[in-house]
Amino acid sequence: MKKAVIICFSVFFLAGIVLVVFFGKTTIKKNASMKVYAYEDSPFYKKILTSKNNVYLNIWTSSSPYSIERYEELIKDSTKIIYNLSLDEDSAAIKKDIDKFGLKNDVTLENYNYRKEILKKVYYNWRFSTGFIEISDYKTPMTIVFDKRVIKEDF
Repeated sequence: MKKAVIICFSVFFLAGIVLVVFFGKTTIKKNASMKVYAYEDSPFYKKILTSKNNVYLNIWTSSSPYSIERYEELIKDSTKIIYNLSLDEDSAAIKKDIDKFGLKNDVTLENYNYRKEILKKVYYNWRFSTGFIEISDYKTPMTIVFDKRVIKEDF
């Protein structure tokens, strides 16, 4: 019985190899998921952080009522330049929530592909020296203050 199992396994294994070698096409297609999205290439970095002003980046999620409260507190001071970045994944839902909550200067959609890099840079520079955290692991609400591209503080 043991010998029969080994023979059957060997035959299937060899047949699989033959099928892959002769009929399988191993190609790597270029697509958007393989593109590297560097922090320095993001519209957030290029357009916003190159300004000479202090910039407030408010990180929010639709599931956190405190995120919207934080935004409302920030906009009370009209001298602050505030941008918002959502951690939510669904771009259609993000757009709907931007309209629903009346968020001004939301940079989520134009930086959608760069969000992970922006958040890693923000959290690595300010919170952590090494390691990797997923988007779902970031705390919200969080506001980061940039002073000429350098993270000045968070709250």
